[in-house]
Amino acid sequence: MAKNLIIFDGSNFYHKAKRLAPNVHLSNFNYGKLSEILTGSNENDIEYCVGEIKPKKSDDPSADLYAGQQKLFYYLQQQKVVVKKGFMLKTQGVYHEKGVDVRIATDIVRGALKNEYDICYLISSDSDLLPAIETAISAGKKVIYVAFEGNIVSKALAVNSSSVVFITKSMIENGAI
Repeated sequence: MAKNLIIFDGSNFYHKAKRLAPNVHLSNFNYGKLSEILTGSNENDIEYCVGEIKPKKSDDPSADLYAGQQKLFYYLQQQKVVVKKGFMLKTQGVYHEKGVDVRIATDIVRGALKNEYDICYLISSDSDLLPAIETAISAGKKVIYVAFEGNIVSKALAVNSSSVVFITKSMIENGAI
């Protein structure tokens, strides 16, 4: 049986899943079930990578976002999903996620070179991950680009990955608990 690694780019997944199925609340989502649908197996290592929100002070609006994210992290851990955190950097009043793509790329490459997986399912549309994908494929691993139906597909990822599969609206709705 193939060893599967499913990597969720948390922010990418959130925004595309909400666009596809806006009524589904993703803090109650069954990430393991979606992984099983994608891989055809219930033996999957699952990672959720996202920038961690840190509240500045208790009355700051980020405090509510922080509390919601901590609830999500707890829920993911209950599903045996490994949470990998980057951080949020505020520049000119706008928050930007930092360190997440590097963490994803590192996990793709390390896992390929250390034989931690046979197939990596990458739920991200970030073409910055191409060098990591190419490294994993040259190490004999499959990297499957997981795109969302009805969204723009990254041609660079589609062409350079082993194959492409799509998350459908019904997959998101069926993962809602």
